[in-house]
Amino acid sequence: MAEGDLDLGKVADEYQLDAQGRRPGEEGYNQTKVDQAIDTDLAKDNEEIVNEENVNEEDNSTAEENVDSKLTILVNGETVQISEDFTGTHLMNKDEGHGLHIQKNGDIIILSGSGGKGNTCGGRLLINTKNGQITKSGPITEEVNASSKSATENDSSTTEGAANSQVAYSGSFSGDHEVEIQGTKYVKARDIVLDATDTLTLRGAKVIVEVDEWIEHTGMKKSTVDSEEEEVTSQRTSEVKEDTSKQYSKRASKNTVGTGHINENVQGDYQMKVAGIYNLQIQGDTVGVPLIKTRNFGLNIGLNKKGLTGGARLNASGMIDISTNSDNIILNSGKGIGIDAYAVDDPPKNGEVRVSGSTEGVKMISWSGATESNSTYVEATEDGLKVYAKEKVEIEAKSDDVKIKSTAGDVTVDAPAGNFDVTALKIYLN
Repeated sequence: MAEGDLDLGKVADEYQLDAQGRRPGEEGYNQTKVDQAIDTDLAKDNEEIVNEENVNEEDNSTAEENVDSKLTILVNGETVQISEDFTGTHLMNKDEGHGLHIQKNGDIIILSGSGGKGNTCGGRLLINTKNGQITKSGPITEEVNASSKSATENDSSTTEGAANSQVAYSGSFSGDHEVEIQGTKYVKARDIVLDATDTLTLRGAKVIVEVDEWIEHTGMKKSTVDSEEEEVTSQRTSEVKEDTSKQYSKRASKNTVGTGHINENVQGDYQMKVAGIYNLQIQGDTVGVPLIKTRNFGLNIGLNKKGLTGGARLNASGMIDISTNSDNIILNSGKGIGIDAYAVDDPPKNGEVRVSGSTEGVKMISWSGATESNSTYVEATEDGLKVYAKEKVEIEAKSDDVKIKSTAGDVTVDAPAGNFDVTALKIYLN
């Protein structure tokens, strides 16, 4: 058939394809799946295959070849044997089976024994390289189990779970030990101890500590931080010998903001020096459970010791203003009360209430209008004593005389709008 000619037989077959796409002559041509199921032999009608082939797809070895290991003994000593089979070459102990196995697939297996005959110093893998280097690429998996019969333990122990407190992994390094990990290093243990004889450094972009209890025993602690934020959800107790806070920035401030109470109990002295202004504003409200049970006064200052140390002094280079908007101002003294201008007099006597002033005098006023002419006041100056009243002035002695005396001048009684009444048992006019 020349190239490019049509195969008329193939074309004819393609036009005769059945519903399943089979050509004439193919198995199952013009048969439905039901017809195929009817013609299929049942399991009981199948013939048993006696000679089944078992072929390894990797190296095309048969089952018989795999069963036949073809062990070859190269060296056969009293305790050591060197042999090879289809898996590789083996150097092993004839009694315990431990040794070196070099596999054909590239694996090298080092198998240690049990020590044998009750020897405790056995079953270990020891590598001693004087000036060598051990390099490994790829993942490494270790499973190390402590044993009470290990050479690292002095005495044998049969206590259940005693391996948790025995040495399972130990290393000694005479130089630096550096470990570089590109991923995450996770250490989990019952107890972790970092013991540095010189310096212990923790360096990272962020250090997170999550513990149930934090205990510190340090000789000296020094911290340098940009900003600090602390949240104590329950209670904080601090016991220090001396507490000093230094703030040298002009923008520095210390703020205490809270809805609770502040309780300070000082056994020694309390001193405060303020370069600016001291502003104390007391609202007198009750917030939560009161710390102070007696709430008669919003501000209560008490000095409870006798003598000079029990006294109080309020001294100001400027004006002192004591005022109340809706109640009285009460001064109580167990001895005397003295109000001195420029402190020209001595302390008051026992039971004395003394008001003294300088050359400007002393004035007591009861205001009844916008001007002093409508008020009642008593004014005592170096020029004399003046008593003015809008309504009347009464002078009365209950049990003794009333004496009005002018040593160098006249005594004038002037009543232009009323009478001058004198009532006495005897009246003497000189």
